[in-house]
Amino acid sequence: NIPTTDRLEPVLDMLQHSNTPNIKQKYTDDGSIEIMARGGIKSGEELFNKYKGEEDINMPYHKFFTRFGFVPGVTEPVANLIAERSSIFFPQRAA
Repeated sequence: NIPTTDRLEPVLDMLQHSNTPNIKQKYTDDGSIEIMARGGIKSGEELFNKYKGEEDINMPYHKFFTRFGFVPGVTEPVANLIAERSSIFFPQRAA
């Protein structure tokens, strides 16, 4: 009996992230997941999910990146941020 926050959902993790998703999911009492459209979805249209945690201001960027592979709101290439030892990934110590 794994808490829903600690589960990897093979279908949901294959969907792309969007701040305006076109699907929503609900965990049922028996542990399964129901995926529902938020509105009309045309045949062939890609399904988008909103990853959990992206609005959690307490989640450090490096943790979000390792969990989801991107940092919301950051458009600079991650390689540049790491090369420059950005405070996003390398917190600066007080002098």
